[in-house]
Amino acid sequence: MNWALPDVVLALLALAATAALAAFIWHAVVVAPSDVQLTVLDVEVPGLPVAFDDYRIAVLGDFHHGPQQPISRARRAVALANSHAPHLVALLGDYGTSEWFAPALSRRWYRRTFEQLGPVLQQLRARDGVVAVIGNHDYYASGGETIEWLQRLGIRVLRGEALELPSTSGSLRVVGVDDFEEGEIDAAKVAALLAGDTPTIVLSHHPDATQHCQFPAVRFVLAGHTHGGQVVLPWIGAPVTRSSLCPPGQPSGWVANPHAPLFVTRGVGSQVPLRFGAPPEVVALTLRLPAAERGRVASPA
Repeated sequence: MNWALPDVVLALLALAATAALAAFIWHAVVVAPSDVQLTVLDVEVPGLPVAFDDYRIAVLGDFHHGPQQPISRARRAVALANSHAPHLVALLGDYGTSEWFAPALSRRWYRRTFEQLGPVLQQLRARDGVVAVIGNHDYYASGGETIEWLQRLGIRVLRGEALELPSTSGSLRVVGVDDFEEGEIDAAKVAALLAGDTPTIVLSHHPDATQHCQFPAVRFVLAGHTHGGQVVLPWIGAPVTRSSLCPPGQPSGWVANPHAPLFVTRGVGSQVPLRFGAPPEVVALTLRLPAAERGRVASPA
């Protein structure tokens, strides 16, 4: 075959481009969604009772367990959470796969999720237990059934409720709010929950609920929902975040906003099995006394 040199070069370039595209698709669809990582963070909490210095919270959001991903992904996430030896585990909603336009199918998928994911979540270990909020996809299937399922697992659902964690040196408060899109957030009730000066951590599936959390007691908000954008492109960021508070350049992590400190996890799973530049994660938080407050006498958590 007598190809001219330019034809050979073009053919090689086309072959290389095809191979690169295939490798990208394989990584984004098969490899990256399964690469659940452990993100370890120390968070200074002003006014933290000394008994809660070194208090550990494992954060898992957006399992989205369903036919598009194996249960091994959830098992890995739970194992990573347990490896942090948390005092408390926080689940941030969207446990299964659902669509708002297909409620009957969504309920069928969710009931299968309850059967498969339930035994995995029961492997979570934390001294102060597991707390949870629910998200928009839980509502698309059945918010009520999701809450009942979590409660049967021994998980406390904070749907406009507070968990008070007492100690001899003061309390730490954990407040859960309902989903910003599909739930009901009563601003007056949230204000009552966040009143006073007890250091408070807020759990919310949707980052935009942070706009209801502008109170002195709130040290930070933990949220999910964005999946870190799922696809984060160089120089562009995440084209889609589904949150008005999370711009393309800040689809996850600490997100600057005018309301309250906000941390958004990339989550464990995704409805569409596609990730690039936004690997799934379990977040391991350790609460710390600020350096300026370390003169106080410490006591064990």
